[in-house]
Amino acid sequence: MVRSNAYWVGIAEIAVVPATGKIEVTKFTIGSECGKTINPRQLDRCMKSGVVMGLSEALKEEVTFDKGKVTSTNWSRYKILTMQETPEIKVVQISRDDKGFGGGSEAANAVCPPAVAAAFFDATGVQPRRIPLTPAYVTTLLKA
Repeated sequence: MVRSNAYWVGIAEIAVVPATGKIEVTKFTIGSECGKTINPRQLDRCMKSGVVMGLSEALKEEVTFDKGKVTSTNWSRYKILTMQETPEIKVVQISRDDKGFGGGSEAANAVCPPAVAAAFFDATGVQPRRIPLTPAYVTTLLKA
């Protein structure tokens, strides 16, 4: 993915339980080349937190609607990744002193859903058409 003059990549390793439709991300590798990196430690933090946000989007975060409004309005029931569900995260950074500066923050969460969807397709041969990949949706996909 290219965003704000930076290049990003995400690779998800997953386990799928066909009987329940549960997907577990066991390892996630995220890489960025955003030009000259000024603060690699802070970029590492942004990349890891972006993975947690992006995996939550890919697996759990579901906004519901009716004909007139959003119906998922209770944040205490809004599901996100827990610490126990957070996979091993490998970060790869490339700093380019010969290049300008690029964005090195919120793009991290955008590479996660397509990486998980690609890993799901690789594991099952079934192409998901939306996220989140909830157990109910995955079970439906696998039965089709």
